[in-house]
Amino acid sequence: MKWDRPDKSGHDKAEAPKHCKEITGLNGDLNVQRRVAFAADLFQGDVTIRTLLESLAEGVVIIDSTATIVLVNRQVERLFGYTKEEVVGRPLNILLPQRFQSAHPKHVTGFFDKPKIRPMGLEKELAARHKSGRDFPVEISLSHLETSSGNLAMAFITDITLRKEAMKSLESRNEELDAFAHTVAHDLRGSLAALIGYSELLNDRGVTLSEEQVRESLDMIGRIGRKMSDVLNELLLLSSVRKEDVVAAPLDMVPLIHEALFRLKHKIEEREAEITLSRDFPAALGYAPWVEEVWYNYISNAVKYGGTSPKITLGGELTEDGYARFWVKDNGPGLSQADKSQLFIPFSSRANPSGGSGLGLSIVKRIVEKLNGSVDVECELDEGSLFIFKLPVVE
Repeated sequence: MKWDRPDKSGHDKAEAPKHCKEITGLNGDLNVQRRVAFAADLFQGDVTIRTLLESLAEGVVIIDSTATIVLVNRQVERLFGYTKEEVVGRPLNILLPQRFQSAHPKHVTGFFDKPKIRPMGLEKELAARHKSGRDFPVEISLSHLETSSGNLAMAFITDITLRKEAMKSLESRNEELDAFAHTVAHDLRGSLAALIGYSELLNDRGVTLSEEQVRESLDMIGRIGRKMSDVLNELLLLSSVRKEDVVAAPLDMVPLIHEALFRLKHKIEEREAEITLSRDFPAALGYAPWVEEVWYNYISNAVKYGGTSPKITLGGELTEDGYARFWVKDNGPGLSQADKSQLFIPFSSRANPSGGSGLGLSIVKRIVEKLNGSVDVECELDEGSLFIFKLPVVE
């Protein structure tokens, strides 16, 4: 792209001196002033080009061969926090992170030696520096202008912070889903193999088995079926929590707790767990099907990892910070700090010594946070554990 110096006769003659005055306070070098004034004059002279530059979503920075900034558009002010007057006439390094500043002059020289339109950062990620000192990721493409006063380089700059965050989130979710799919497939395959084994045993040797053996086999089939159902329910719940937007409503916790206890009836009886409910549970805002799953997972966890004869207490109270706080306390062996830090991470639930998808507590965290609440656990080795979730109260 080649530009000749425009005929100033048709321009607003008051604008070029104004730009010279703007940079005089920043840099007294007359050559710099002339380059800046020329670049300003070049674009100020054409209303269409000037309007185009100012309307671009990208930040536009124009430099000369000495890497001095000679022109920027308004979007640069938004991206970097500087005014035009603060950057025009200054070295380009003012917009670069410290780690890039030493190598950048070589890149500038290389570009002016062989100018061409090209993207930057094909081999490494690029970053820019805000006036506040904060670095942020950017995408940059370069172009050049051939003028009667020499070549200029034009950089189009896009802040890609949101794109990076979205990509990171997507990668994390994909990794989570891949791990979940692998774990679920492993769980279901193992359970299905056991289910087929017991079914074939009853079919092939049912007549010769004692009544007690038949009852034990049928009991195992029931347990395996419930385990498979739990895994599938977790999968469906994970999908709904990820996709659905629900309207929070006032909840009566007691019916939700009783429904969770009913679903856990076999596990509670098997472990001979003793469960005590507090007298009152404060009203909270939430989505009943999801909050029931929170109670189900917390109680299931307490039954599974409580003491030899689990003693479990369920309670709730209002907090001073305007939330309803609920808890499930067990009498189990407690947790180390290392185990505690892994509790709400997918596939690490309670160190998961007995297998299973290990997704329950991570689903609890997602549910409660999506309902504008929080989760926590208080525990010490040999002191039992207190699993907590907080929800907004009904005003």
